[in-house]
Amino acid sequence: MLTSAVVPFLALLTTLSIIYCILCIYAARRFFRHVAVRRKPARLPPVSILIPLCGVDFKALANYTSFCRQDYPQFQIVFGVQDPHDPSIIVVRQLMSLFPDNDLELVVSSASLGQNPKVSNLNNMLPRAKHECLVITDSDIRVGRDFLREIIAELSEQKVGLVTCPYRAAEVQGLPSQLESMGITGEFMPGVFVAHLIEGITFALGAAMATTRGTLQAIGGFQVISDYLADDYMLGNLIHKAGFQVRLSSCVIETMSTHRGFAGMIRHQMRWARGTRICRPMSYAGYVVTHALPLAILFVTAAGASPLSMLVFSVAAVARITMVWYVGTHLLRDAILRRSLWLLPVRDILSFFIWCSSFFGNTVEWRGKRFKIVKDGKLKPDKG
Repeated sequence: MLTSAVVPFLALLTTLSIIYCILCIYAARRFFRHVAVRRKPARLPPVSILIPLCGVDFKALANYTSFCRQDYPQFQIVFGVQDPHDPSIIVVRQLMSLFPDNDLELVVSSASLGQNPKVSNLNNMLPRAKHECLVITDSDIRVGRDFLREIIAELSEQKVGLVTCPYRAAEVQGLPSQLESMGITGEFMPGVFVAHLIEGITFALGAAMATTRGTLQAIGGFQVISDYLADDYMLGNLIHKAGFQVRLSSCVIETMSTHRGFAGMIRHQMRWARGTRICRPMSYAGYVVTHALPLAILFVTAAGASPLSMLVFSVAAVARITMVWYVGTHLLRDAILRRSLWLLPVRDILSFFIWCSSFFGNTVEWRGKRFKIVKDGKLKPDKG
């Protein structure tokens, strides 16, 4: 009786996963066709770039150098650390010696605003930002010379309150990093394009976000997101709720995957998964249809490898591989994903395991500390 109910249910989910893969292709194709015709205004106001640091990222100096070499009239870069002994300070000092004519600032402050240390760091840096336009990026990001020109031009359009960027992996260190990076353009970004198609962008991606001081003040400043795990999501969501448009940029940037080992990679993925589940519970439950290969495998197993189940499995495999290739390697030009396509079944099974596991528990590990994510997505120290 149980089997008779499970088999059609798995057949339905697998069919929906095939439809989802097709939808990803359509959404991504439509997005890149649309952004190709966006107008670029001539006015480029001065910008302050805020880069919060904690430790030395993979190829950190090269990452920071890419910001110093922007083809942009006037910009400032503010780095921030909370620990006066943070090793990234040495890298920033080296950068300052390499680019003495650039407007570079380093803020060292342990002042805490809330449970999220990154937001506290940003809040400490904000008083040193000289300009109205603000660009906030992760420390492991590398950008092209036109990065500022593209995102600030989009931010300058009427009613746009925040611009956020698609991203891909640039380099990896070892198999765990390789598997983790595959999820960026093979899973995450296709989902973002679908969200853009269906409901528009109501959140931000933390890799890079452009906004203004006035918009930030309109939502209450960094204080309002200081206790949230998904600070980037909340920043974009609050700006959207305040009546501004959140824009997904045409500028694709790169992230440098830090080596974490398998255990560290699983913890990092679980932190992201549980944070997403609590921020978007209904959408996250619907993510089940994003797991085409695992669902197809379960369907074949439950159906006893019937001819119909094998046919559906074959279609699901083709749909998944085609979607990953078209969106990840063709549109987003992810060379890491292209070289790693043979690992796709491993990555997909890992993703399905993390998705299932994320429903069991609300605790996460971050920078050596354990936190509990409460119902509204805020962090609280886990004392248990």
